[in-house]
Amino acid sequence: MKSFFWKSTLSLVAVAAASPASAQDADADGSTITVVGDLLGADQSNASVSIIDAAAIRRAQNGTAADLIARLPGVSITQYGTLGSVSNVRIRGAEGEQTLVVIDGVRVGDPSSPGGGFDFANLMLGAIDRIEVLRGANSLPWGSQAIGGVVAISTTEPDVVGGGTSGRIGAEYGARDTARVNGQLRADLGASQFGLGGGYVRTDGISNAAVGTERDGYRQYALNLTNRTEIGNTLTVRAFGLYADSRVDLDGFAPPTYSFGDTAEYQKTREHYAAASVEHRPGGNASTTGFSHKLAFGVADINRDNYDPAAGSDPSFKARGRSERLSYSIDWLTAGNAIGQQVRLIAGAEREWTRSLTADAFSSDSGRTATTGLWAMIVGKPTETLSLTAGVRRDDHRDFGGATSLAFDAGQKLGDHVTLRASYREGFKAPTLFQLSDTAGAYGNPDLQPERARAYEVGVRIEAAPRAFIDVAWYRRDTRNLIDFVSCPAGPNPLPPICATGNRPFGTYDNINRARGQGVEVEGAVQLSPGLRFSANYSLVVATDRTPGSVYEGNRLARRPKHLANAELGWTPGGAFAGADLSVAARYAGKSFDDRANNVTLDDYWLVDLRASYPLVAGIDVYGRIENLFDTDYQTVAGYGTAGRSAYVGVRWAF
Repeated sequence: MKSFFWKSTLSLVAVAAASPASAQDADADGSTITVVGDLLGADQSNASVSIIDAAAIRRAQNGTAADLIARLPGVSITQYGTLGSVSNVRIRGAEGEQTLVVIDGVRVGDPSSPGGGFDFANLMLGAIDRIEVLRGANSLPWGSQAIGGVVAISTTEPDVVGGGTSGRIGAEYGARDTARVNGQLRADLGASQFGLGGGYVRTDGISNAAVGTERDGYRQYALNLTNRTEIGNTLTVRAFGLYADSRVDLDGFAPPTYSFGDTAEYQKTREHYAAASVEHRPGGNASTTGFSHKLAFGVADINRDNYDPAAGSDPSFKARGRSERLSYSIDWLTAGNAIGQQVRLIAGAEREWTRSLTADAFSSDSGRTATTGLWAMIVGKPTETLSLTAGVRRDDHRDFGGATSLAFDAGQKLGDHVTLRASYREGFKAPTLFQLSDTAGAYGNPDLQPERARAYEVGVRIEAAPRAFIDVAWYRRDTRNLIDFVSCPAGPNPLPPICATGNRPFGTYDNINRARGQGVEVEGAVQLSPGLRFSANYSLVVATDRTPGSVYEGNRLARRPKHLANAELGWTPGGAFAGADLSVAARYAGKSFDDRANNVTLDDYWLVDLRASYPLVAGIDVYGRIENLFDTDYQTVAGYGTAGRSAYVGVRWAF
């Protein structure tokens, strides 16, 4: 579901950040930029947001969303082995669990996991129409988890109007017996529009353990449905549903050596996401100004089961997580006047219920909680060249108490080609149910406080031509009360103070850490000729441990490359090859460390990909790609394998 509420609020949270969207997302005249689902004037958009639209997804061909997101400034990926294994997206040096993920308006973190984050392993591109990545801490309007940023995913959107249907079907085959099939259908039935999508992927995979020889396979099938129905001239009802079923082979620590290597273990995951909303616009559904309000309800339900055939046929571990979110929002936008003065007011209230269950052969743990949130924002455009945003949010968590977050930004346009901006924004991440639980045998701590972040950013954007720009941003984020696990082994004193309270034979979670992430992002793009395009970005990410008195103070945070770079050269020829598209893309990740002590080094690496597509007849084209062209041997997590050179071919039909 792409509801007006989600579009508007995410647009406004984007405005509360600090750099405009990419130039390729602007209209040909550069007058508007798409910011997280809504259109704002280029002189109003002060947001560090990157848009991956349908055209970019089509050029990427297929595969995982994480690989495509990794091409954006300030983004790094860690993956634990084969396709379908745990995959984390880190934005500007924050933890993967500090990235908030939203699919068609539904928060999709896993309440049953220790950190509550979203696993990108099962997110494939086949059913995705759009990806919007907001970089930087900001808990408006979503609340918890948005310390690193927000990733907003849009699936098959029912955008066909005026009658008729449209769709696309694709299939590909390639390395390691990998096969993918996906399709989308859109239909207009008068007052209602529908979107239906589905996909299937399987692969023999690679060994999760770098030292392993057994391939770890993966399989997934998924189905999504969207609907938009207009009732009269003032009401719009929207609905969304997504189901995914996955199975991935695992490696583990088998006796007698208990070293990481090949095992017969595997995991099954079932994900259910759904949402519905009703929007009322007294001025009519077609109006773009004035008053509107919306009521929405969303559900995320995730079930995971791990199996170890050596221990029997029953699950060796299971996790159940569910969240339900009820929200109401109001939005009022003035029409402005001759000198561009315009004001937008938006506010909302929400209630979220969360519960989880984890269980293995030795113990089980369950919990539930609820959070109430209130927030408000004002977006002002006093003049044609100046835009200002201010907002505040208050959350009250049943277990840890309250948290207040603020956001401010300003953008000033100098002439026709230069825009300056600055922002301050806050973020927080609530403790998970796993971290809070103190039932018998659990590791939780009910006295935990939320992780808090303060972020600052300044930048400048220079547009040299309608299809050329360069954007430079400096940022800093200070995070406190980071939650970490404290070991409480039996042994001589003194033990950490937290170990002296309650029944904690092995350890518990505590607010012990601080961290700082700061750096510079430089990105640009230029249309070299009508058929030749070039884009590139470089990110300096300095993420360090700032825990006072710790032996790790000053160390770099684990698995955060200090240097990140991406470049892509694309060519769309004319003449006899009109409609073809060729591109070469390179990605660089600098050296990083795998552990907090900085004792285990992950080497730097380059990855180069080639892609090509060619239209056979109207609506049908063939494509192929080679990933990791030079067969680079690298790791994003120490001890876990990565794919070598891989080739794929496919065909797709749009109608």
